[in-house]
Amino acid sequence: MKKALKIMLTVTVLIAVIILAGLSANALSFAPDLQYQTESTVTLWSEKEYEGESKKLGIGEYPSVNFKVSSITVPQEYVVYAYSEDNFGGDEYFLNDSVDKLFSINIHNGITCYKNFKSFKVGLIESEPVDITELDDAKKNRIMTDYAPRIHMAQGDPYEAVSMDWTFEHFERVMDSDGKSRIVMKEKIDGPFDICETFYGEQETAAAYAFWVEKDNNYIDIVYFIYCSYDSGKYIWLVNSMVGGHPGDWEHFTLRFLTYEENGKKYMRPVKTAFAAHTFAEIETWEDLEMYDDTHCTIYCAAGTHGLYPHTGTYVYMNLIVVQLKDVCSEGEVWDLWMPEKLETFELVPKKSCRALAGSKWAEAFSYDVDNPDSLATLYWGNEASYPPFMNSGPQGPQFKTEMTSKSSFK
Repeated sequence: MKKALKIMLTVTVLIAVIILAGLSANALSFAPDLQYQTESTVTLWSEKEYEGESKKLGIGEYPSVNFKVSSITVPQEYVVYAYSEDNFGGDEYFLNDSVDKLFSINIHNGITCYKNFKSFKVGLIESEPVDITELDDAKKNRIMTDYAPRIHMAQGDPYEAVSMDWTFEHFERVMDSDGKSRIVMKEKIDGPFDICETFYGEQETAAAYAFWVEKDNNYIDIVYFIYCSYDSGKYIWLVNSMVGGHPGDWEHFTLRFLTYEENGKKYMRPVKTAFAAHTFAEIETWEDLEMYDDTHCTIYCAAGTHGLYPHTGTYVYMNLIVVQLKDVCSEGEVWDLWMPEKLETFELVPKKSCRALAGSKWAEAFSYDVDNPDSLATLYWGNEASYPPFMNSGPQGPQFKTEMTSKSSFK
């Protein structure tokens, strides 16, 4: 058993190294005078978890860094090519996010194993600026619409997205058995494997919900949420059944902008994106996205569970050796969020308030007054767990996601 596990780990590491080594650093410019201004820098740390002694790296090439690297902080506007040997030799690693330790194992990403970094190329992500010198609600709404993505729903997925109008026709807000606000289906669920009519949703009238959230370190996040009335869970062969389904399913995509000043004017540029699925996120740089046009990127929604991903294909999001949980994305029905009546926009102040930017009537549902029985503010979206683990509880609403409540979190 130990020998088999060792072989499996070795193969996984080799595959990871081959993939990372195939990436090219030629797509970026590393000359400082060609880039827009930013106050952040890449930071090398002598200990894991960003502790110990530190060394800062600005834009440029570093053929030899005499420093023990155990973790590295990569601000969202940067990408880093790290090399295992001096003079950009050895194995090459593309880093578009911070690394808290050079070796880790987790059920989502499998094995991450970097050799000690000895040389670096540090570059800024390039993108077109948006002038925000005069920034009002109308301008925010226009930016959120201009950058709204195209979503491909999965081919053959019967469980579609819905709007809040549709949701509050088929669900009702109650105070649950724990005294928490929750929306529950008006249709009764008769058993752990019951498929209700409400589960199917209504893609034709579905809308998405975008939130403007100002963060620390000169970042602005625009977070696009979709709501589906049912998450089907996954088939688990060990129990010969679907497991983990639940009424109510929020999924989201985050587009991060860097803000800065230049020649007396204020600008924002898109730099990074996070495709959320379950409890993790796929991080992509703006320039690496699959684009429909200059400002609308393409997203793929996984069948049944509705996790959002940057490409078609199969994603293993949990690997328990004997059981692999996978999401499958395909190029199904197109959902262009910038089209009329397909997007509602809000500005959220974390843990404080949510207000509409374009006259939406649903801002109250995303506010924080969730303990008020007479309010629309909702903590949980979907029934309480009725037949766990086959039929679980619905998730918390958008305003309670870590990406929304934290002043710094991106994923």
